[in-house]
Amino acid sequence: MQREIDLTNPRLGSELLKDPKGNFPLDVWETYCSKPFAHLGPLYPLSVLSWRIDPSDPKTAALDPQKAADEAFTWALQTLMLLKSNQPAEAMESAQRALNVLVRGASFSQPKRGQPASMRPTAVRAWIIRKFNPTLSLAEVADLLFRENGKCPRCRLTRHQYNSRCVNALSTAVQNLCSAMKDDGIPV
Repeated sequence: MQREIDLTNPRLGSELLKDPKGNFPLDVWETYCSKPFAHLGPLYPLSVLSWRIDPSDPKTAALDPQKAADEAFTWALQTLMLLKSNQPAEAMESAQRALNVLVRGASFSQPKRGQPASMRPTAVRAWIIRKFNPTLSLAEVADLLFRENGKCPRCRLTRHQYNSRCVNALSTAVQNLCSAMKDDGIPV
């Protein structure tokens, strides 16, 4: 169960810096993206939410579109049966599962050419950290997200410069994320 996140909390920026590689930045970003559409209910699909998904997790990774349609059909049938038997709470849960499966099989969830899916959650973390810590440079955010044991395993630098490979890759991923957010009508 995701805890309630207050986007107006003045300490949110410092809380994000405590564990920049963890799930909290992803949860804050999801709250930020979902807030403008809260009145539409929990089933409102935002294609940009697939950016927070870890592509190596079999529970959330993209599915073959046909397999997703077949699995969602089963959940949709279960939803109808639950509605007929007057079990709306269970039907809502079943409908949410059907939607989640369809989202995993949708074209916007599929890996894009030239865009490693593993960079998507990293771009989400970078964007939300900078949103609530506007004085941080992208190079400083890259240090937070990539450095392990005092060194970046990608480029072997101890401190990223504004024009390093990692910062350029992160900048491109964040720009792609911003485009996806704009396409879904989310303020950037």
